[in-house]
Amino acid sequence: MITLDKSEMICENLSRDESGELTLAGMPLSPLAEKYGTPLYLYDEARIRERCRTYLSAARAAFGEGCRVLYASKAASFSRLYEIMREEGMGIDVVSSGEIYTARRAGYPLELAYFHSNNKTDEDIVYAMDSGVGTLVVDNEEELYAIDRIARERGKRQKILLRITP
Repeated sequence: MITLDKSEMICENLSRDESGELTLAGMPLSPLAEKYGTPLYLYDEARIRERCRTYLSAARAAFGEGCRVLYASKAASFSRLYEIMREEGMGIDVVSSGEIYTARRAGYPLELAYFHSNNKTDEDIVYAMDSGVGTLVVDNEEELYAIDRIARERGKRQKILLRITP
């Protein structure tokens, strides 16, 4: 049996129980590996929520109540994560129509979403606007013109954020 001191674990919510079983947030991992196979991606919801609250608190203390902290969906775009981000008051940064779809299905308020991708097609832009994505992050002049054209065709005024290299 391998014995590790808690200080040797990579995360404070990863440990071993009294029998030596590896646990995440107190949950034994071998039964999950047996049931679902490996590799298996696990998330500690309490830890995620704690991190959201830490970032929000720090950002609001530094920048005021109106600031927005964004979760980068490309890290993991699961429905439950979008639900947690909604419940914790986090904004999200989506980079594909698939992430927009998943966030929408999870009940995330897309007006708080930022569509950030340097490879948006016109179809992606249409889908984002029709889905109610709040802000489109513009990476280049061609994209700016496409967003302007598509928004005009829809009679819509689309919020944008320009990403520039000074």
